[in-house]
Amino acid sequence: MREPSALATELLPSGIRCVALVPRGGARATVLVLPGRGEFIEKYRETTSRLLGRRLAVVKFDWRGQGGSRRLLPQRHRGHIADFADYLEDLEQVVAWIRRQELPGRCLILAHSMGGHVALRRLATAPEPFLAAAMIAPMFDIRLSLPRWVVEMIARAGAGLGAAGSYLPGQRDPDLARGRFEGNRLTSCPESWALWRELLARHRHLALGGVTYGWLAAGLRSIRLSRAPDMLERVMTPILVLQAGQDRLVCNLAQEEFVRRLPAARLERFPDARHDLLWERTPVREAALESITDFFEAALAEPGRLAAPLDPADSAVPSG
Repeated sequence: MREPSALATELLPSGIRCVALVPRGGARATVLVLPGRGEFIEKYRETTSRLLGRRLAVVKFDWRGQGGSRRLLPQRHRGHIADFADYLEDLEQVVAWIRRQELPGRCLILAHSMGGHVALRRLATAPEPFLAAAMIAPMFDIRLSLPRWVVEMIARAGAGLGAAGSYLPGQRDPDLARGRFEGNRLTSCPESWALWRELLARHRHLALGGVTYGWLAAGLRSIRLSRAPDMLERVMTPILVLQAGQDRLVCNLAQEEFVRRLPAARLERFPDARHDLLWERTPVREAALESITDFFEAALAEPGRLAAPLDPADSAVPSG
């Protein structure tokens, strides 16, 4: 494949950092990457290369409050947001930016974790211009160690008492010296873990720490909104959900519930994988990328067929 070209790299007036890349010779469609919490544009380099090889343009951006976008607190490493509606506003700004670029109008979503949650809320109210969405370990709910009502009460109380921008107990600034492979919740691949640590070391200013009372309160409130009656049932966009069987960050039961309710969704399970499938062991990573690109190819070739209701897949992808 010939080297791709960066069509545009821009900091929007709102402070959102965006980049668009197109394969030499032109693209058939545009893939918008919606990252997870704490991620940044540079993390998706390998995935971008794979998509460009399929003659797909790629647009990546950083959510407000993380990566190279505008940070929301003087303590810039705290993962904070007041309302997930702000993330939806970020997404709308990026979609408008895409339309101003020389990019194909047919669009696809590739979303990870928190990005999957935001994508789902957007598709429930405004599906255009997206033909389909692949969601990797989407945050349809958060894994909680305490009863939900207790966590919601703590988060709301902290946010309401003036501590919205303060870390929750156990949360802290990023510290590379403390990050060890053993016990990490992102990947079972030591090599990928080492690469992630190297990436963070090279881009320390892009790193994000733990979440605030405000972020958690906003996240739980947004999840409650997404569960509202008829919310999921009106999402007609074809969706592929890739589930990590060993996920300890998001709730797999919620993914299965949502797939049952979504009219055009299917589930693909990776039983031995942790949260970040695209940074897992090579067999898992390759299988996930193949599933995503095949799904996108089908969406581009036969969008009408994909729009038909799909049952959750019972098949599991071996981890190798």
